[in-house]
Amino acid sequence: MGRQRVCVIGAGPAGLSAAVEGARLGLEIDLFERSEIGRHIRCAEGFFDSMHLVDKPKVGMRYKVDEAVLKVKNEYRVDCRKINLWMIDRGEWQQDLAEQARAEGVRIFEKTRITSDQLADLESKYDWIIDASGVPSITSVRYGFRDYYKPNGAVTVQYVIKGDFSSQGKRLKFLAFPHYRGYFWVFPKSSTTANVGLGYFNPECKDRSLSGKQLWARLDQLMVQEKITGQIIKRTGGVVPIRLREQLQYGKILLVGDAAGCASPLHGGGIDTALITGREAVRWIAGNKEKESSFTDAVWRILSPKLNVEKQVCQIWKGLDLEALDMAAALIAQNYQNIGIMKLIRYSIRLLPKLSTALRFRRGLMTGRWTN
Repeated sequence: MGRQRVCVIGAGPAGLSAAVEGARLGLEIDLFERSEIGRHIRCAEGFFDSMHLVDKPKVGMRYKVDEAVLKVKNEYRVDCRKINLWMIDRGEWQQDLAEQARAEGVRIFEKTRITSDQLADLESKYDWIIDASGVPSITSVRYGFRDYYKPNGAVTVQYVIKGDFSSQGKRLKFLAFPHYRGYFWVFPKSSTTANVGLGYFNPECKDRSLSGKQLWARLDQLMVQEKITGQIIKRTGGVVPIRLREQLQYGKILLVGDAAGCASPLHGGGIDTALITGREAVRWIAGNKEKESSFTDAVWRILSPKLNVEKQVCQIWKGLDLEALDMAAALIAQNYQNIGIMKLIRYSIRLLPKLSTALRFRRGLMTGRWTN
């Protein structure tokens, strides 16, 4: 019996992870990318290994994030030394993954666009198809769930800015909005370049009805407020899917990465979960020949402990006004000196019932263990 033939659509983190791991497992992999690998990167490029299940980036890493600035009303410094969080150049990193894939025997076809109409033909040629095509996924167009992603996603806009970011150093900055409306970020890649963006996360929040033009205007306002200046060299934006789909398999097709909707509902990061789902897809194909458990079950078993805790944190965040969120930020930063006794008593009544969730979340951040 010959090797199983697998078609991977999309050369982002999920697709590249599937290609490299699949080739190492003895699968015959063809990888199709509609553009050039490492181009058109739209994320803030913070690499958060939230589950301690992926490797530290060896290529493209700019720095290990040891501290973050968290601002609500006041600014707080958060110690990140024990958190697996790095700032990377995703283009360089993905190009290196592609070279690893080629070295393992993967055939890569760049500038090759796969459409939903071609899926039937691919199913006849390949044993399995891994859809890492992003949002909306090619599979969603064919199977009629294209509209799933926007109402189950965060809406983001971002500038890449050339300016003076030396004062921020190797710190990420977050400005959080009350009632789970999202946050504004400044992620320096160097002392002279940073990704500066805005994301709205709450599907029930009226701000999600803002047009793209209004989102960009809001980002401009926040840049003035936070005194961010410089030359805009790139504009990006789009939908980040933050709700894992209940169905991840359609016949021979397996959904991974953004196509599966596996980004964090709390912060929108999804590099690590994309790597995990891509890797899990080829392990599932190569491993259980009788397929006693479905691919969907396999992914949910791995990701649901983390996602469930993050969803609980989102619910807590949704109930916090500006004062309460600032109090929570101070507690996260362990900045107790700025918390008055009366304020502590007043908000502790609201926050203490959430203590078990907070402790599970903190343990997950530090150790990657998210189970109860």
